[in-house]
Amino acid sequence: MIEIPEAATIARQAEQRLTGRSVVTAEAGHTPHGFACYYGDPARYGPMLAGETIVGARALARYVELDLGGLRLALADGVRPRLLAAGVPRPAKHQLLVELDDGSALVCTIQMYGGIALLGDGDDTDPYYQAARDALSPLTGAFTLDHLRALAAAAKPSLSAKGLLATEQRIPGLGNGCLQDILFTAGVHPQRRVDTLDDADLAEMHRTLVAVLRTMTDAGGRDTEKDLFGQPGGYTTILSAKTYDLPCPQCGGSITRKAFLGGNVYFCPTCQPKS
Repeated sequence: MIEIPEAATIARQAEQRLTGRSVVTAEAGHTPHGFACYYGDPARYGPMLAGETIVGARALARYVELDLGGLRLALADGVRPRLLAAGVPRPAKHQLLVELDDGSALVCTIQMYGGIALLGDGDDTDPYYQAARDALSPLTGAFTLDHLRALAAAAKPSLSAKGLLATEQRIPGLGNGCLQDILFTAGVHPQRRVDTLDDADLAEMHRTLVAVLRTMTDAGGRDTEKDLFGQPGGYTTILSAKTYDLPCPQCGGSITRKAFLGGNVYFCPTCQPKS
C-alpha cells in the first residue's frame, strides 16, 4: 500500500516523466471492482481528461496527485500506478488507463481497495483527501515534537502507540507498513498505552519517525512496495511480512506477529517492552 515514502517517490517520478505529456484517451472503471472508489461517475473521466496536459505532480500524504491545470487526478493508497512504455501491452484488467501523446500509458489497478478522484476547483470535500492536503508532513520541519506531543495529549490515555501514529488520520500517510520499523527503532511496543509514554519516549518516537520516513523516502520507498515503473523500493524493511521469521536484528530473539487494530503488527518482545 502506498504510504508517505511511496507517495513521495511516485510523485517525484511522475513529475520527471509525465510533466508536459498530453492525454490522448482515458478510461476509468473498465474492470468492475467492488472496492474501487471513484469521486463522481467514472464514465466522465475519459471525456474530461482527453486533451489535457499534465503540468506537474505532488505527494499529499498517502495520495499521488497529478496536476492537469484546472483538474487534479488524485490516486489514494490502495491504487497501484504504473507507467508503461510505448509498445508495451496494456493489461486486460485495470481501473484507470490514461494513454499519453508519446505512446506511453499510465495504468492504475486496485488489488484490495483504493480510491481514484478526478477533481476540479472546489471538488475536495472528501475528508480523507482534506486531511492529506492539510496534514503536517513528517518529511518537513513543520512536523515538530510539539506537534506529536499535542497528538498524544489529545488521545485517550488507553490508546496504543500504533493507534497514536497510524489511525484516525492523525498522521495521514503513515500506515501499518511504515509503522513497524518506526516503533522497532524507537523501542516501543505497538500495544503500549499512550499514558505510559513520558516526554523522553515521545522525543525518541518523534526523532525516529522523522528519520525512518526520510530514510525510506530517500531510498525510493520500501522493498515491500513498487514504484511508478514496477520496481521495488530500495529501503530494506526490518520488520515486515518478508522478515518476521528471521531473528531480531538487535537481540537475536524471536519476532512476534500479531493481529492488532486492523492489521498485523511485528515486534520484538525483548527490544520493545509493552510497559
